Amino acid sequence: MSRSHRGDIKLSFNQIGKQIPTFAEASAAADTIKSSGIKFDTATIVYNEFTSAIAYEATPINVYSPEALKAADAFAAYEVEDDILDNYTEFLFANNIYWGLVEGHASEMSAKRTAMENATKNAGEMVDRLTMTYNRSRQAAITSELVDIITGASAL
Repeated sequence: MSRSHRGDIKLSFNQIGKQIPTFAEASAAADTIKSSGIKFDTATIVYNEFTSAIAYEATPINVYSPEALKAADAFAAYEVEDDILDNYTEFLFANNIYWGLVEGHASEMSAKRTAMENATKNAGEMVDRLTMTYNRSRQAAITSELVDIITGASAL
């Protein structure tokens, strides 16, 4: 994504999601984004949504700023204090990041599990083929020795 959308990416994070994701990680990422001074009305978080054991799909989550929520028609019907709205949007932002991290982690674990199942199956098939080849070679050597013994015995 950094090649095709370099101008749209303002921050990136390394080493997040190496372990099982926690809300503390997501909250720290949200705090870093908020403290960086990046202003947005709408931001998009793209994550791998777990679809099935063999599939995942890149899915966007939209995140809105407090100003964008205030301007929304459905939200205008409610009277909400600014500090409560700020807390709500911070929590919602961290929660959406956490959601993306957890879905991505589930997709990764599923892909790893599927890959290990396939590798185990392939290794088992390889062992079976090599065992068969070894047994045939051994049988051919035994047969050859028996032929030599019988030939030698009949020559006497």
